[in-house]
Amino acid sequence: MRYWTYSEIKTKVRNDLGLSQETFVSDAEMLGYCNDGINDAEKEIHTIYEDYFLVNSQISIVDGTSLYSLPSDIFANKIRGVVYSYQNTKYPIYKIEEQDMFANIAIDDYNAPGTYRYILVNTSAAAGVQMRLVPEGQANETDAIQLWYIRNANRLTGDSDICDIPEGIEFIMQYMKKRCYEKEGHPNLAQAVIDLEFYRKQLIVTLSNMVPDNYDEINKDMTFYWETV
Repeated sequence: MRYWTYSEIKTKVRNDLGLSQETFVSDAEMLGYCNDGINDAEKEIHTIYEDYFLVNSQISIVDGTSLYSLPSDIFANKIRGVVYSYQNTKYPIYKIEEQDMFANIAIDDYNAPGTYRYILVNTSAAAGVQMRLVPEGQANETDAIQLWYIRNANRLTGDSDICDIPEGIEFIMQYMKKRCYEKEGHPNLAQAVIDLEFYRKQLIVTLSNMVPDNYDEINKDMTFYWETV
């Protein structure tokens, strides 16, 4: 699978539109169009197959500390799983359920059981969303928490940056072309919109085929029968 740099993406779009020598669409605008296209492609990916961006990282436990920052590239605080793994001890760290959440937190904090649990809190704009470990850290343990989460797609800032959605590269470039046509008021804009939706559907089909369990059955809508009983 080929990964395109922004330089390659920009050059192809400009060449395809005959804008290689034009400055009507500035480099800053073109970069913005590209990242907007990545945003759009990312939404489709998270809707159909969010594990496309599944990744893990490690968090070190600090004795007496309860709040831990989440990775900077996490998408919408999407945590897929948390595991405690230190020396010879391994177990899942479960999120405290909403039912009796605060009572359970108080009990766990007081009793300090042998296993951790967690909740997400948002104490301030500066700190952002954090993981609160319950109970607080009981010892200093390096990389003891294995956090599996859904990350954001790469946003591009320079020519050497790589777009990490190779299956959606045609969609992203077509999105850029459409935006260029919009600025120009070009007569090919209507066709560009049609072509963009073609590449969107192509991306959706590709992502649907990537789902690992091969589950492609559609649940029947039985609400009509229940409503008429």
